[in-house]
Amino acid sequence: MHRSPMLLVVVVVFLATLIFGCSQQSLHESRKAGLTRQFGDDFNHDHGPPEHLDMSRWVRFRSGQARIENGFWLMELVRDPPPGPGEYSFGGFATKEKHFKPGLTGTNGVEITVAGFSHEKYPEELNKPGQLVQAWSLTIGSWQGLVGDNKEKDRGVQLHFDLLRDDGLYVYLVRGLLPTDFGKYPQDAYGREDSGSLSAEEKRARHVETAEAGGVYITAPCLALATRIYRTDEQIEALLERRHRYGLYLTNDANTLYWTLDDQVMDVIDITGYFSTNSESVRDGAFLTISGFGGFQRNTWTMDDLEIRTSS
Repeated sequence: MHRSPMLLVVVVVFLATLIFGCSQQSLHESRKAGLTRQFGDDFNHDHGPPEHLDMSRWVRFRSGQARIENGFWLMELVRDPPPGPGEYSFGGFATKEKHFKPGLTGTNGVEITVAGFSHEKYPEELNKPGQLVQAWSLTIGSWQGLVGDNKEKDRGVQLHFDLLRDDGLYVYLVRGLLPTDFGKYPQDAYGREDSGSLSAEEKRARHVETAEAGGVYITAPCLALATRIYRTDEQIEALLERRHRYGLYLTNDANTLYWTLDDQVMDVIDITGYFSTNSESVRDGAFLTISGFGGFQRNTWTMDDLEIRTSS
């Protein structure tokens, strides 16, 4: 039977991807079994107003607020009325100490359960196409904050979720930018000197075009290592309106980065050389920052069972 060369290539690529994925999953499962818990919070205890969290272990990041209800952490961003879409709020919480291993040697990982996002009721006619509904992220870094808030000497990685109305859910695995990244990777319209004349809509369109092309690209202030785009309502609801456990891991002495969804490995990226360009920044370990970005009067992420685990 005659088989076209293209068909054979497709089959080989598919099998290689399948084998690679199974291998990465097996490695993750065996690796995780040997990790030791360094920090955790089940959010079963309300430490009382105004912070509600145990502030001997947490630090407020910008305008983040917290409540504890029924064993869940409600991370909130609140602004003055009126209800509905308007000025954006940004903030969250970071660990007070560096709970990841000095030098990020071996394997370092964090997992948290996200049960959902909610906001206040408002008239639906206020909705606009392309409006950012919500964003949240996990950041492992040498500073307390997001990629983009860091100084040049800092190093950090981030798992980031953006939901835009009528445009989809974007899931990014990113690291901080290095000067050597420019000229090496394609760049969208953000952060470019020649993009000053573009409207916000045009910049967004350039970003989507670059993201859809796949691969690694610059979207200032981050280097996007992997991007997943979910378009349908069913896909978005399955991810954001159901309880899921998300993980962010560094292994091979911080030379490999990956994230997990319900303990299943999603994207695995080789970042060899990134942390070693300034290993001093993580000499004493790294912080965890959990943050949100919302455009409603009250933006609430319901979370549970946070754990930071590392190899011995």
